[in-house]
Amino acid sequence: MSLKELKHFLRQINVEVDDTYAEELFRKCDKSNSGALEGPEIKHYYDLLTHREEIDVIYKKYAQTDGHMSSRDLLSFLHTEQRESVALGSAVRLINMYEMDETAKQRECMTKDGFLMYMHQQEGSILNPAHSKVHQDMRQPLNHYYISSSHNTYLTADQLKGPSSTEAYIRWVRRPP
Repeated sequence: MSLKELKHFLRQINVEVDDTYAEELFRKCDKSNSGALEGPEIKHYYDLLTHREEIDVIYKKYAQTDGHMSSRDLLSFLHTEQRESVALGSAVRLINMYEMDETAKQRECMTKDGFLMYMHQQEGSILNPAHSKVHQDMRQPLNHYYISSSHNTYLTADQLKGPSSTEAYIRWVRRPP
């Protein structure tokens, strides 16, 4: 797979990667110096591209079943880290939904790739979806929000005891970009 083909493939699967970084990883993985990645080189590229240290740490902590996360291991993660009050059936459902390896799925286990897929989805987010709804008027120009939200813009000297003035706003708005 050439670099051009690889970039095209990444776009098809909605993976946004900076071109410079993609080329750097490609050069690192092209051990044969052929200008194309083959088999294990493609796997190595994928591993480097998707590597996240914090995911590795969490996965290693909970993957207590032959190096994989069993449904019980995943349930423990959901209770402890995600603070979800769910039953074992929810863990099995997540494995069936996000695990790509059919053998692992049949054993009701989650591989690191499946766990990574889960963590990148809304269900794996720590953010409570009830808090994601925007409740402010977001139709104003961007500079209205920045000035309105900046509590220090009006200060002319010391943050705690200094004087304030609307002149500070004017100077800030007129400053060169």
